[in-house]
Amino acid sequence: MKKKLFLILSIVSIASASQLFDRCAVCHGSKGEKHSQNLTKSIAGMKADDVVKILQEYKAGTRDTYGLGKMMQGQASKLSEEDTKQVALYIESLTPIIEPAVNKVDANRKVSAQDIFQKCAICHGEQGQKKSLGVSKKIAGMSAKEVVQILKEYRAGTRNNYNYGVMMQGQATKLSEDDMNAVAIYIETLTPVLSDEDKLNIQKEAKKISQEEIEYNKFMDEYFKNSKNPNETFEAAKKKYEEYKKLKG
Repeated sequence: MKKKLFLILSIVSIASASQLFDRCAVCHGSKGEKHSQNLTKSIAGMKADDVVKILQEYKAGTRDTYGLGKMMQGQASKLSEEDTKQVALYIESLTPIIEPAVNKVDANRKVSAQDIFQKCAICHGEQGQKKSLGVSKKIAGMSAKEVVQILKEYRAGTRNNYNYGVMMQGQATKLSEDDMNAVAIYIETLTPVLSDEDKLNIQKEAKKISQEEIEYNKFMDEYFKNSKNPNETFEAAKKKYEEYKKLKG
């Protein structure tokens, strides 16, 4: 029975780590076999301890290999400590790729995701905070998957939102698959810009929560003051509050 339980837990753990790795796979390949942006080494088979250390450095903002620091910081910051360990073990389990020596001079001359984004920034703003020509959505914080899909549609000539089809097709056709994936992930790391409507809804929600908290605290204070039971429990008081809310409508 214990052996079966261990096997089930192991399978669940692997499945979970595989899902975490899906985000890495966009640039590194489904088997960790690709060179992200044609710059990095393949990560398949890397020691888990090394992967954890690298991700921790990116998360802390102390690593910027190949100019990928900000993009990788955005990804690493989404991982909990346990997630980091799980994905590191998953990477270690992948079959290592035998690679030829890398020409470091050529590699260092490659363009980073941040540099690729500079062309986007002309219309969309340095932080993706602007509406291009005052009409498009703000792209900061858009999911990488959505950005890649949009760019591919523009490149294929099947998208013409706001009549930007020709202009965006010209930009999208200049991007390789790796460049497209890299700039999409970079866009996802940018802080989303809230609309005035979103800000108003947040303010309303905050005000609503505050009013509820005031009412809740007032009720609980009165309840315990008036209770004649010296052993009155908090759970009993909460139930009374729920009854009070239902009666109030």
